[in-house]
Amino acid sequence: MTAEKLRSHVTYLTELGPDSEGRDVFVGLTYGETVWLIDYRERRARREPGWSRDQAAARELAARHYTAHLEIVTAQAEKRLDNPTIH
Repeated sequence: MTAEKLRSHVTYLTELGPDSEGRDVFVGLTYGETVWLIDYRERRARREPGWSRDQAAARELAARHYTAHLEIVTAQAEKRLDNPTIH
């Protein structure tokens, strides 16, 4: 998976973080889960046969990722509110 391919699936860079090997992944997910979710999204976009059977697993991974992303955004917002002159 290339960095460009990964970044094409995010809106905010806070959706990405390094794994234990320093590879960019969706926050809250492993490298393997990130690769799988990107593959799923691409298969779904192309309407390839069988994509719908993986929908439940994709939703679970997306929910874990979204929750981790919200935790990061919330922590950043709290830090700014505690120190409003620091940007």
